Amino acid sequence: MKIALQDLAYQKCREMIEKGLLTPGEMHSESAISKELGISRTPLRTAIQRLEKEGIVTRLPQRGFYVNQFGEKDIEELFAIRKAIEGFAAESLAKRAADIDLGVYDRHLASQAAVSDAEDVRFFVEADRSFHVDIVSALENQRLIDIYADLRQSIALIAVRRFKLSRQREQSLAEHRAIVKAIRRGDPAAAREAVYRHLDSAMELLKKQAI
Repeated sequence: MKIALQDLAYQKCREMIEKGLLTPGEMHSESAISKELGISRTPLRTAIQRLEKEGIVTRLPQRGFYVNQFGEKDIEELFAIRKAIEGFAAESLAKRAADIDLGVYDRHLASQAAVSDAEDVRFFVEADRSFHVDIVSALENQRLIDIYADLRQSIALIAVRRFKLSRQREQSLAEHRAIVKAIRRGDPAAAREAVYRHLDSAMELLKKQAI
């Protein structure tokens, strides 16, 4: 199926941001990016407007746009919402552990282990994202899933920084294993606390990197 130009422009812009090709805080020219991507200005402008609505960039009329920087307060707010949603999801899964197939989470752990030493950190970032998304998706609460999906859009842009070192990936994987272990044991409180510890650890690391 042919992808619409504005959707292609959106994907390409997000990729450039995630790869660090559009430096946060610096002014970027729509005209220059249009030429670089080989996409006309109109669909590119639509894509940038979409990124602005998501809180990822800020547009300045006649000047261009800049990628928003995440400060400590931004990170704390994002992770407070994540803790509320993911803690509730893990707790709910643990309550139903005897009635659901937890094999999907074992497969996620295996996938993360397989790419923990990958040269391109984005492979691990994607495996990490899939793990968390599937925990929330198991709630089968579409409104909550939609809220979480919007939140992940912002988180994705700073996630790469968190996993630059292999030991950070190993720590994350160990914390994921603790979450799955608590869920499998059918211990709602332990599952929730395992999520809290994991997200607190991630938040503190990102806050240090934001300074």
